[in-house]
Amino acid sequence: MKRLTILILLMLLAVVIGAKEWNQYYFKFELLDKAELKNIGRIVSIDNVKGNWVYAYANDDEWKAFQELGYKTRLLPSPASQFSPVMSSSVAQTRLWDSYPTYEIYVSTMNAFATAYPDLCQIVDAGTTIGGRKILLAKISDNVATPEAEPEVLYTGTIHGDETTGFILLLRLIDTLLSGYGSDPRITSLVNNLEIWIGPNTNPDGTYYGGNSTVSGARRYNANGYDLNRNFPNYDGSLNTGAIQTETNLMMNFANNHHFVLAANFHGGAEVVNYPWDYTYTLHPDNNWWINASLVYANSVQANGPSGYFTSVSSNGITNGAAWYVIGGGRQDWMNYSAHCREVTLEISNTKLPAASTLPNYWNYNYNAMLSYLEQANYGIHGVVSDPYGNPLSATISISGHDNAFTTVITDPAKGDFYRFLSPGTYNLTISAAGYPDKVVSNVVVNANTQTPLNITMGELPHYQEISLQPGWNLMSFNINLGSNDFESVFGTELQQIKNCSQTYSPTMAEHFNTLPALQTAKGYWVNNSSANTLSVQGQLLSPTSHSQALVSGWNLVSYLPDSSMAISTALAGIIDRVQEVRSLNGSWTPSLGGSFSTLEPGKAYWIKVSEPCNLVYP
Repeated sequence: MKRLTILILLMLLAVVIGAKEWNQYYFKFELLDKAELKNIGRIVSIDNVKGNWVYAYANDDEWKAFQELGYKTRLLPSPASQFSPVMSSSVAQTRLWDSYPTYEIYVSTMNAFATAYPDLCQIVDAGTTIGGRKILLAKISDNVATPEAEPEVLYTGTIHGDETTGFILLLRLIDTLLSGYGSDPRITSLVNNLEIWIGPNTNPDGTYYGGNSTVSGARRYNANGYDLNRNFPNYDGSLNTGAIQTETNLMMNFANNHHFVLAANFHGGAEVVNYPWDYTYTLHPDNNWWINASLVYANSVQANGPSGYFTSVSSNGITNGAAWYVIGGGRQDWMNYSAHCREVTLEISNTKLPAASTLPNYWNYNYNAMLSYLEQANYGIHGVVSDPYGNPLSATISISGHDNAFTTVITDPAKGDFYRFLSPGTYNLTISAAGYPDKVVSNVVVNANTQTPLNITMGELPHYQEISLQPGWNLMSFNINLGSNDFESVFGTELQQIKNCSQTYSPTMAEHFNTLPALQTAKGYWVNNSSANTLSVQGQLLSPTSHSQALVSGWNLVSYLPDSSMAISTALAGIIDRVQEVRSLNGSWTPSLGGSFSTLEPGKAYWIKVSEPCNLVYP
């Protein structure tokens, strides 16, 4: 009955939630059956689960709907009200990193980075929020104005407007990467080898809900009263909480217009690395890689933080998302299953909006970990997929026997590059690109903390073969795949007759006498031409080793498939003990005596006499 009530309330919420003034409720309730969390999480925003106690947020409509379920609840103070925030009044004061910027100072600080470091930094406006504020991101690269084939990585913070630790740490990370470039080898290597994007605050309406001059009164939700981290489409396209919000669309468009391969979303209210999946208990195919990558961050912060830091959820500082609590509509999962990016959620402070004086401490705890996690993008398979001319291709890369539909990676169509992070092992990759047959690349070895380069060419360059014909009869063959063809398109009007050992065609003969329907790959032909000319044909070069010609005892008309001339004894080495004689148009050769010619040439056909049936495969 309770589940039916939840479904009815969900339908009502989809109608009544809209842009208006609203109250925020923060509360806890006891829940003995965690299986109910998934449906409850579509009514209110689950914030944390500690034992049987569930902590959650709600707006007015959500609160009313939740009350209908009959759980005993206890209202709690707003998490953002624990400390009175110290606000900075200038860019210079902000860069002391022990205060919170006003909204205007935040925007000025971001723009000042690009002004001070024009060769390293660009500030990109991803769009305007419902409340009229900007979602800003810094792009940092050694060639910031030039697209390069290198991993694009993304750090963002404060999708929950009252979780502000990441907001300040990411601002400071931008400053540190730019000021340290060229003098700090580790920073210089990161900026040289990655395209780094950092968005300190992706929900400024929530952070500055109390006005642009303060973060006091910061709220979790956006201006419309939606939790943006429950607002992304689910894996099947369904929605978790009503209409997709402006800020959600902006971030989805931004991600889809880029090719992010590694990302982290900074949160607060707990201290843990939360890795996929959040929406299901089914483990990600790369679960072992996720555990190791998450421990890179957690081990570092535990080593650099005080005793007990990063142990609020687990002793080792990491958790599978669903094992903690299940949610739908989260950005982490959407980035993974829709944007083909490996994103993780970083909960970096139990206090959502900590005292400004403690922000330098959190920086000291997390700085090395933030760099170490970025460095993971330098490992694994770094590949490029291109066509035979070297042009980049849009392709999907899957690991045979490992991936599912939600874990494949894709190339950046503009540059053809892709990045596949994997645990150490040997893998078979399948590359799929429109217009080409799938290509399997086998036995690709991945080692820990090592980059595996891989260049993949789809298809082959067309091969041009020129064959000189004399007036009268010629012995000839093609070493390319002609595809669909007709005699006139290949020979023009000079063809008098063409035949193999059993079939013939002549343009002057009645149709019922023509028994040779078309040219065939890897066959030898007699050709009678009216005048001297040179055929120029194009197609995929045949592999001599993969085309076997069955010979009968006695004489056989055979094609010559290699693309260069070869000594007869070398070309026929596989059957030389059965060869009795080889004849060209005007010469002969025997194994014992030699003859008037000694090499086989591309474009020619030859008569070969063998002592018994055998298969001719050229070396």
